[in-house]
Amino acid sequence: MKLAFVSNFNALDIHKRSGTPFHMAKAFESQGVEIHYIGSLKTHVPFGFKIKNLWKKLIGAKQESSRNNTYAMQHYAKQVDEQLSHIKVDAILAHISNPIAYIKSKTPIILWTDGLYAGMLGFVTHFSKDPQTTIQQANEGTSAALSHCKLALFSSEWAANSAIEIYGMAKEKVKVVPFGANIEKKNSLTDVKAFLKLRTPKIIKLLFVGKEWKRKGGDVVFKVAKKLHAQGHAVELNFVGCYPPPHEEIPSYIKCHGFISKRTPLGMKQITDLLSESHFLFVPSRAEPFGIVFCEANSFGLPCLTSYVGGIGTIVKDRVNGMTFALDSPTEAYCDYITHLMQNYRKYEELALSSFHEFEARLNWDVTTSQVKNLIQTLL
Repeated sequence: MKLAFVSNFNALDIHKRSGTPFHMAKAFESQGVEIHYIGSLKTHVPFGFKIKNLWKKLIGAKQESSRNNTYAMQHYAKQVDEQLSHIKVDAILAHISNPIAYIKSKTPIILWTDGLYAGMLGFVTHFSKDPQTTIQQANEGTSAALSHCKLALFSSEWAANSAIEIYGMAKEKVKVVPFGANIEKKNSLTDVKAFLKLRTPKIIKLLFVGKEWKRKGGDVVFKVAKKLHAQGHAVELNFVGCYPPPHEEIPSYIKCHGFISKRTPLGMKQITDLLSESHFLFVPSRAEPFGIVFCEANSFGLPCLTSYVGGIGTIVKDRVNGMTFALDSPTEAYCDYITHLMQNYRKYEELALSSFHEFEARLNWDVTTSQVKNLIQTLL
């Protein structure tokens, strides 16, 4: 099978989109699929677009999105069609809708993504900055992209439902296939059992990984850690990705690491050590289209504590590989769940091993790309 892998940027850059396009494409190659990369697309905007946005910025008005501009999406499509004209492939796979919105190629198109524009609007804060003109053009572009697709794959039921309920896509063209963990080293069951020996019930070790304090629920994590400490429990919170607001008190048992780069051996070792030694990944997001970090945690036998929002419910199954909580859950609900498991440590160990099983069974790229490869073959 030969696939054209379409992206706005260079998908071979492992640092783009948390490495998801890179790991997705490379997993297909490991399945024996020949990948032709189409990307590094240039963004063309209408004459006067930048000046208009500069003026809007000066007066405090909402600026239009260049990537979701109709003119820009049409130029993405032209670049894709031009690159496609030089190769022969069985199908086109895109991980975002923008480049395929106005494509003219008759080759079967498959979209595999974590969310559509209308689903993100009012959910992820970034999209709240879009003016009505961008909203209209983005939705038109998304509808056009879906109309071209022979198959639309989504990493969660939440995202799949937006294609059906908001954009009216036929149910038979929509499938749910989760993304996998973006990790280089694949742990074995023996590795995970060794990690469990590093974890002691004498001190509760929590791990937060996220770049946005508010959206990722950093404030909730701080409250829970402080509550556990006030209850007399030994606790350690490793806080990675962002720093709390200046007014937030940081006690000695909370270690704020800031951003840790996976680009360096030192950074990778630091992340790996934290995933290995912690008892829970604790990221109670207020908005999350998917959450690759939960898959990565499970690959270390690390259960996840999080919120039942967006696409998270597809990844985290209650009492199987973690626990999801309502957004308005009180601090005590998290504390009670954590302390119950720590006081019944055999149950915690069972949950950790079950978490690793979920990674092996359905949350890794080998499994998911194999499923997608089989789905694409039915179209050819």
